Amino acid sequence: MMSALDYPMGNASTFSEYMAYRKIAGLGLKVAVGGLGPDEFLMGYVRQALVLFGPDAVLAAGMDAYKPLAAKLMHAAGEDLDSAEAVTRLVLRGPDPEGRIHDLIQGAMERAGGDLARALTLADLATAWRPLVMTSDKLASAYAIERRSPFLARDLVELSYRLPQGHKICHPAEGKRILRDAAKALGLPREVWGSRDKLGFASPVPSWLNGKLAGWADAQIRTALSEAPAAMRPLLEGGLKPGGRFDRTRMQALMSAAWFFDQSVRAAA
Repeated sequence: MMSALDYPMGNASTFSEYMAYRKIAGLGLKVAVGGLGPDEFLMGYVRQALVLFGPDAVLAAGMDAYKPLAAKLMHAAGEDLDSAEAVTRLVLRGPDPEGRIHDLIQGAMERAGGDLARALTLADLATAWRPLVMTSDKLASAYAIERRSPFLARDLVELSYRLPQGHKICHPAEGKRILRDAAKALGLPREVWGSRDKLGFASPVPSWLNGKLAGWADAQIRTALSEAPAAMRPLLEGGLKPGGRFDRTRMQALMSAAWFFDQSVRAAA
């Protein structure tokens, strides 16, 4: 997977996506349709609801599984937590050298003209968007699969961005409202348009790295530490500490170690 990406991605869902493409290719299929876009443009992420409605409203809407994420918005009484800082806390799953992620988010949100939902979209586009698209394309290409993203048609993207917030989300657990309404109007079952269990593309990797594969992961990271340049050491060292469900530092460190080994092998060849 690391050779296919040629870039250290710390998102554990990349493993699930990679395995999905392997299964698709094994079935003899050559084209896959992906769903990139609506989460970013139509407020489909729980982190967006946390900013728009606040952690109390999100948890009260039955999203208890996101308590660890909501806890990132805790701050001292009387202290104002501006939107850019809130988004930065929710996006970060590891270190932010020199506050670069915060600066990207701050700049993106300032361009939204006061519309918080649009600001959240621009914040996503400024941070995770390009790596997300790149990763999906590369993982699919690893199995000679053509990946298509119909939600990224330009006219649809522009319409989605311009829509008022109420057409995107009006309840903490029900983002992508216009898509839900369309699905309901088309007669699709309630399980499709009424679902509130936004779980993302779940991956067992974090639990593996802190469980049965902990020793193996530590060995990979320590081996890389013995040879890696000084600039990589803080990230690798952070990966030797157990992480929680919403912490990607350990996964980032392991992927960075794999990337370092891959580059070393290529250089030697």
